[in-house]
Amino acid sequence: MKCRSALCAGAALMSMTPVCALADGSSAAQFQPFGTSSVTMYGLIDQGLEYVNNVAKGKNATTSAFREGDGTATSYFGIRGNEDLGGGTRAIFDLQGGFQPNNGASRQGGRLFGRQSYVGLDGPFGRITFGRQYTMRFFATSFINPFGTGAQGLTTLDNGIANARADNSVSYRFFAGALEGGVNYSFGRDAESGNSSVATNCPGETSPSNQCREYSAMMKYDGGYWGVASSYERNYGGTSATWGGLTSPKLTDSRFTLGGYFKFRGAKFGVGWIRRDDEGIATPKSNLFWVTGTVPITPFLYVDGMVAHLQYDHSENKALVFVLRGEYLLSKATFLYVTAEHIHNDGNLALSATTISPTATPPAGGSQLSVIAGIRHTF
Repeated sequence: MKCRSALCAGAALMSMTPVCALADGSSAAQFQPFGTSSVTMYGLIDQGLEYVNNVAKGKNATTSAFREGDGTATSYFGIRGNEDLGGGTRAIFDLQGGFQPNNGASRQGGRLFGRQSYVGLDGPFGRITFGRQYTMRFFATSFINPFGTGAQGLTTLDNGIANARADNSVSYRFFAGALEGGVNYSFGRDAESGNSSVATNCPGETSPSNQCREYSAMMKYDGGYWGVASSYERNYGGTSATWGGLTSPKLTDSRFTLGGYFKFRGAKFGVGWIRRDDEGIATPKSNLFWVTGTVPITPFLYVDGMVAHLQYDHSENKALVFVLRGEYLLSKATFLYVTAEHIHNDGNLALSATTISPTATPPAGGSQLSVIAGIRHTF
């Protein structure tokens, strides 16, 4: 049977077999070959019960609260896939959306795929991708931060730890054994409006100069028993409507990161440093230092710990954090946990010991304790 080429190409794409003939007698599958492809759905759900104390409640009043939220990681779902193009090259894509299990709301400013949304090529030359994706800063810190994007840990001291992403970006990464490097450039780092941590109303793209641009670079060595990484990232400001204080392209928010880890008898220990210069706030320069460890007690029980300190230059504003977490594995995909953070603020800082929404801010210069018990499942 004869049919038009557009219809044949569509049918061949669905069946991967020659279902009809083109005008020259060749089959649609012969006309446009397709390699082996796969699509995977995956995700993570984390839900816990939290107790948090010393929550500011009106003038000179505080309260404690019990509530639900994700404790060790932000929950998400995703669809990723690849197609073999031959010669070791694959077409790849990843669509990943964050959500809050306790109420079903989308994260990242309400985006459907707010965590990642990219397409690209992966091969002997490296990996090049286009879309909304992680900046290079994420890859430099993730392997020395066992608390990741969870409600406790570094996320309570730097909101960028859980939001190292950029819209409208071009990213390139290369891999040479244990060595990895990469660069990212965004033409408009955040098109959604919301708040300074997840949606900053800085769309860029058609704007002049460096408005709302982002660039980052990273080098990392991950040898298995020890590793080290460093990165640099700069975000440019936008307009008076941009959140976070970066109300002009002349204002920037920059982070230099350096850190590493080593393993000893099954335990993993890490150290890290972030030097930040955020020109959108009154005291822009700060240093964030941390040490962390993960120790297996049994094959099913792990303990994670962290001490972190944030200090602003020429200011009394600083915060000290202690985090301790226990995880009991029920299977490869599911574990139970109890995690606790104590934060002590000085100066005018009022950072919370938890990032669960709504924010449970303590009084300025005050301390706070957060304890979360929950379950985490990956699929």
